[in-house]
Amino acid sequence: MKTLLTCFILCLLSCKEKSNDDKESFLHFKQHKIQLKTTGKGKPLLFVHGGYLDLNMWQPQVEAFKDTHTLIRFSDLGHGKTIASGEPVRGHEIIREITKNHPEEKYTLIGLSWGAMLCVDFTLNYPEKLEKLVLVSPGLNGWEYFQDSVALKNYQWRQEAIKKGDTLRAAKLFHQNWVVGPRRNPNDLHPDFHQRSLEMVYSTMRNHWQEDWSALDSIPARKRLEEIQVPTYIIIGSEDAEDILQIAEEYHRRIPRSKKIILPNVAHLLNMEAPERFNKELQGILGE
Repeated sequence: MKTLLTCFILCLLSCKEKSNDDKESFLHFKQHKIQLKTTGKGKPLLFVHGGYLDLNMWQPQVEAFKDTHTLIRFSDLGHGKTIASGEPVRGHEIIREITKNHPEEKYTLIGLSWGAMLCVDFTLNYPEKLEKLVLVSPGLNGWEYFQDSVALKNYQWRQEAIKKGDTLRAAKLFHQNWVVGPRRNPNDLHPDFHQRSLEMVYSTMRNHWQEDWSALDSIPARKRLEEIQVPTYIIIGSEDAEDILQIAEEYHRRIPRSKKIILPNVAHLLNMEAPERFNKELQGILGE
């Protein structure tokens, strides 16, 4: 009897742990197979990753919020395990298709860099589906890159590496500008974070070499920012490229219900570099 009771308890614990695990699936949309992961329960948070990363960049947020929210992540075309068909598709269309799984819910969208641009496009096209918008180290459709001379030189070197087919050099250059920070030294980063983030960038470039990503909206978001009426939060790191700092200020200045948050001593990939600080800010946003 004691043995049976022990087995029963272990089974319950195992089931409980399994319920918190990521549920991976694939969304079949316009002949693409888009990698999805869903975790937790509660109001939905939809996370959109940055360029040359994948849905796993949000793992520190999964661990922090899975007991209170449903966390949904996907890998864009040209990223992660997503398999693209070659048919053009807009990023906001992918997000819209994902939200159909919970048609009665309003979502909080959280996007970083490239992902933030897709979130803005979605917000402009489907404002009724949003509760809050969180833009992390955001890019901006319609912005003229690069106004940061150091980032510009890095971009030029990266284009040369891409033309030569040097995936590793291209990955290292991208990582220097968009993870380490254009004016920081790699030694400024925790070694584990440095390694994990570089491996993610290199893996994406190697596995999806020069594949197309999803498309941005045909009307640049920069022409329409005043139309965004949902509560919007812009989170940036003080060590990011100058373009991102200026973009964040433009979002804050032109979106009526916006708030800008600056985390000191971190750069572009701040949710992974400083997860405790980022999660604290996100917790505050969700509580407002």
